[in-house]
Amino acid sequence: MNDHDNSGMNDHDNSGKLLPITKLFPNFITLLGLCSGLTSLRFTFSEQWELAVIFIIIAAIIDGMDGRIARILKSTSDFGAQLDSFADFLNFGAAPAFLLYFWKLREIKVMGWMLVMIHVICISIRLARFNISLNSEQSRLDKFFFSGIPAPVCAILSLLPIMVGFQSHDLLFIESFFNTRNTAYYFLTISLLSISHIPTFSAKYIYVPKNLSYIFVSFFGIFIIFFISKPWITLPALSIVYICTIPISAGLYIYFSYKQNSLKQEI
Repeated sequence: MNDHDNSGMNDHDNSGKLLPITKLFPNFITLLGLCSGLTSLRFTFSEQWELAVIFIIIAAIIDGMDGRIARILKSTSDFGAQLDSFADFLNFGAAPAFLLYFWKLREIKVMGWMLVMIHVICISIRLARFNISLNSEQSRLDKFFFSGIPAPVCAILSLLPIMVGFQSHDLLFIESFFNTRNTAYYFLTISLLSISHIPTFSAKYIYVPKNLSYIFVSFFGIFIIFFISKPWITLPALSIVYICTIPISAGLYIYFSYKQNSLKQEI
């Protein structure tokens, strides 16, 4: 065997041992989201509610990025999926639950702590169920819907009572509605919806007609402007709109499922 052959074998061995750093980039983003969730807990314990909410929102934005970046870079892995799941547990399970507890739910003592545990358990079950579904095939219809409320959305929705308090002079009616008792009922409902099988819209498979793409981008730009200038009005409004879409998505799923079954029977 000549030197050229030995060099080729060494290159092959090195390629098996070396990993491009770009393959690890999505994991770095996931860890950044995890740090954001931990920082939210820090601000919760120091009763800096606004900063605590902001870092949970940042964690939700990061969560929407890491998976897509992993697919773009073709660096998806089982390790990344498990790391993302653990980060989601803290960011969308523990962090919002502790925030709501120290903000208001501790006023109802044991019941408030029970709600914290219920929320964390529900998010844990949802994440475990999601991890299992990664290995199973979905029907064409199921790709357009989530089963229940996704964990990041659940976290943002659960913070609605806190966010309206930041803009109390503009959202006085909603703030007065979220007393301790109603906040507890609302938090319990959102937590249970995360593990429900109620179909909710999946943004991954929502398509926009090409001739309307510019209009969509314009509306998104307007949303960003409102989000930056009036975040504590924009996010509660968006949360309420999302809640209103839940019965619509469930109705559409039932309709299309019935239509799909009818076509199969005719065939």
